[in-house]
Order: sequence, then C-alpha cells, then structure tokens
Amino acid sequence: MKRKLIRNLSLALIALVGFFSLVFSFEGRTNAASLTSNPDQDLKVDTVDGIKYTPDKHKKIVGMVVEATDQGEKVHGFSTPEKYEAYHQKVTEGLSSQSIGIMARPTYLYEHTSGHGYGRSLIAYPGTQVTSLSTAWDNRISAVSVAPGSWIRLYQNRYYGGHYLTLVSYPNKYFTTNLTSWGMSGTTSWNDQVSSYRLR
Repeated sequence: MKRKLIRNLSLALIALVGFFSLVFSFEGRTNAASLTSNPDQDLKVDTVDGIKYTPDKHKKIVGMVVEATDQGEKVHGFSTPEKYEAYHQKVTEGLSSQSIGIMARPTYLYEHTSGHGYGRSLIAYPGTQVTSLSTAWDNRISAVSVAPGSWIRLYQNRYYGGHYLTLVSYPNKYFTTNLTSWGMSGTTSWNDQVSSYRLR
C-alpha cells in the first residue's frame, strides 16, 4: 500500500515537473510547424484561432496541434505563438483533469512508417524530456504512437529548437500517426526530422 502511494505521488510529481518546464521554456524565436507552406501534401486544417480554416483568409499559421478524438483527428492552427501556447496550456489542463487515475502508459516513437512495419522503437513515459536524440535516432523518427491522456511535442532541432509539432491523445485510446502526414515547411514533412522532444 505504501509503495503504491509513493509510486502514484512520484508519477504525479513527474507530470507536474514536465508541465511547468514546458510552460516556462517556450522561446518566442522558435518556429512552429507550418501547414500553408506545404502545398504538395494533402493536409487538413480544421480551424485557425478557433475559426474555420480557409486558405484565402488564413495565410499565416505559426503553430499547429493535432488532436486524436473519438470523432477522428482534428488539426488546429494558430496565427501567433501566444495563441498556440494558450491553447496548448488549455489542452494540458484538460488532459490532467481527465487523466486522474489512469496508469502512465508509454508513448512509442518509431523508426519507420506503418507502411514499412514501424521498425525499431523508442519508448518514453510521461515527463520525459530529451534535449538531443542519440546519433542512432537523430532525424530517424517516422511515426509516433501517443499514449492515452498524453501529448508529445516534437522539435526539428536539438534543445527544443526549430519547427515544432504537438500531437495530443485523449484518455480513451492511443493516437498513432505517420510523420509523413504532417508538413513542416516548403515540401518537407516531419518524417526523419525530429532531434528533440517533450512528453507529458
């Protein structure tokens, strides 16, 4: 009983530390994932700043959050880093309240896409922060399976720099996606572009 209580308190503390480090670590100069600059991929944006997306009206998207819900994937774009962070904080608070009592499950980062059998995987638990992937994994991640009630923010560069993409999974099931599905800039997808990440 005492061990279980200590383990539960430890998990809660890890989640809080991860959350606060994320909130206070945002740098305004970091570039977010861009959907509008990748015309070669069929990307679907549902809303920008809470308004239904239209390509003519929404020319600038500085950040995006991909959510897996019971109704499918929803892609939210944001016109400023501040709006992106405010929405991300709201989602984090919602996940925290929904995840009470859920055992911490691992998130998986895969070497290949689903079409290539995923290959090797990295296993990460809530609270994990990797500032620099090892040489064997740097720019090698092609798919991610986000644990129920968790989110992961992927960064293009080491030490949380460059473009970033947040994937959110709600408490009912894993959210698995190929990074080839998400554009970064120009004609570049997120496939084989990740150098650091944060997980909650």
